[in-house]
Amino acid sequence: MKTCNNHISYKARILLIFTPFMLAYLISELYRNVNGVIAPALRQSLNIGPEQLGLLSSVFLLALALVQIPVGLLLDRFGSRRVVPSFMIVAALGAWLFTLPSYKAALGGRLLIGLGLGACWAGAYRANVLWWPAERLALANGVLLGLSGLGALMATLPTEMLLQSLRWQTLFHGLATITLLLALLIWLLVPTHPAEHEISGSSLGGLLSVVRHPLFMRIWPMTLMCEGSWLAWQGLWAGGWMREVAGLSGHTTAFYLLGLAAAIVLGQLLISVITDRLIQRGVPLIRLMRIMLIGFVAVQGMIIWLPLPGISLLWIAFGLLTVGPILAYAWLASELPSRLSGRLISLLNMAATLGGFILQYAVGWMIELWPQTNGHYPDAAWRWTLSLMIGLQMLAVARLWRLPHWHTDS
Repeated sequence: MKTCNNHISYKARILLIFTPFMLAYLISELYRNVNGVIAPALRQSLNIGPEQLGLLSSVFLLALALVQIPVGLLLDRFGSRRVVPSFMIVAALGAWLFTLPSYKAALGGRLLIGLGLGACWAGAYRANVLWWPAERLALANGVLLGLSGLGALMATLPTEMLLQSLRWQTLFHGLATITLLLALLIWLLVPTHPAEHEISGSSLGGLLSVVRHPLFMRIWPMTLMCEGSWLAWQGLWAGGWMREVAGLSGHTTAFYLLGLAAAIVLGQLLISVITDRLIQRGVPLIRLMRIMLIGFVAVQGMIIWLPLPGISLLWIAFGLLTVGPILAYAWLASELPSRLSGRLISLLNMAATLGGFILQYAVGWMIELWPQTNGHYPDAAWRWTLSLMIGLQMLAVARLWRLPHWHTDS
């Protein structure tokens, strides 16, 4: 079997390292998106409106954002194998708390879930940086996100069908158990990378060097707005749009969300392979990222303003193009020193999840500014609110043209 310089074969690396972290990422995706399907049950159980529902869903992303800096420092100090499972125990506790019959308890539980899963994203990306060659990092990240996107897929129609035979509280008790088992799997199975033995500690100085880097200063607004919009759409408001504006039933909405999640999985896998081939032929990654980001933003505008009959194909296009914002991880990781990888990835994650929190909550808040008619908010409330979100993405993507010149150390 082919091996790399760390003396672990590619096949063993996939089995012992990539797969456990991918599964942790997968369950975090399930947790993140499940509220899109159980939203009606949550509103009924907790007697809440759109704004409170938006806060209940988005606090998960706020927790992810808040925990990213300490997670990045801990990952660079102790490694993914020890940090990720330790945090997942907190997520399991939060999943149990989320099921208590109180809005405050549910809010606290959702917060703990976000805090506990905050290391899954960064831990998986950091493991890729250490275990895979730099020229294959975009492919490794794409496959990671594509396969973990199966968690978002499971949070759609399969969850809706499962809830026909069990309560949503029972579902979360099962998720808590699975989370603990995955934490144990990572702790027992994943080896330590040789480079992690060379890390004597972590420092805020390294964190500040990432924050002050001219490329990071240009890229984080895009991550904040574009990946944040993706999180806001998939995690909650795509389902709301389908039910309230497109007039779809709960079952049909779950089916559409399943299609969206499947398109995201396919896009991350297929387009990442195509991107990898183009990179091998000398096409700059930044050029590919710009093209995909333009399409990613444009298709959102078409979803909102084009006639509804063709909207299902637009959701598929949206899912396929979500690979665009994710290319920023591989691009920046190739430009900055690898010793800063944990902090770099965590800072990008913080921007993405903070954007998701702000947008997921702000959309609900702005929609409620319009008066209801027969228990529903007007289509104009949805269209103008989401158009503002698209406009902010356009401004952020525009910053990726005319990038400053830079030099990095290896």
